[in-house]
Amino acid sequence: MLFSFLCHHLLMDWRFGVTHLAQLILDFEPVIHPPQSQMQAGVTGTNTIRIYKPVKQSQGHDTKGGVIRKWLPELSNVPEDLFHSPWTITPMEELMYDFELAQHHPKPIVDITQTGKDAREILWSLKGRKIVKEETQHILATHVRQADR
Repeated sequence: MLFSFLCHHLLMDWRFGVTHLAQLILDFEPVIHPPQSQMQAGVTGTNTIRIYKPVKQSQGHDTKGGVIRKWLPELSNVPEDLFHSPWTITPMEELMYDFELAQHHPKPIVDITQTGKDAREILWSLKGRKIVKEETQHILATHVRQADR
């Protein structure tokens, strides 16, 4: 999810994320994390493209908002149907829930619907290029045994 947002919604190079992650997490594994990050970014040429929808992931994996409420206490008064996307709260709801978006929580830095659409167009257009298809075949020929294909 982190690399999908970084690469697809912010259009940043996956390598910046790996470098930053390596400095933050205790179990960073240089043999695993960089290739996994590259795969999630959709730039390996051999894996399917996965562009995650952050709100959908939040709704699916934090249904009751336990993680959200723990790490974003400013959303504690916001009802469940709104805490996955607090930027959609209306001025009336801000009054009802004693929550002012501009003061209590940052507004989105990008429109995830639009950036997801843009990323899909970019990655799928690249995946269809002849040079990418040729490189994919080269990678598979080099790293996958004939019996496994």
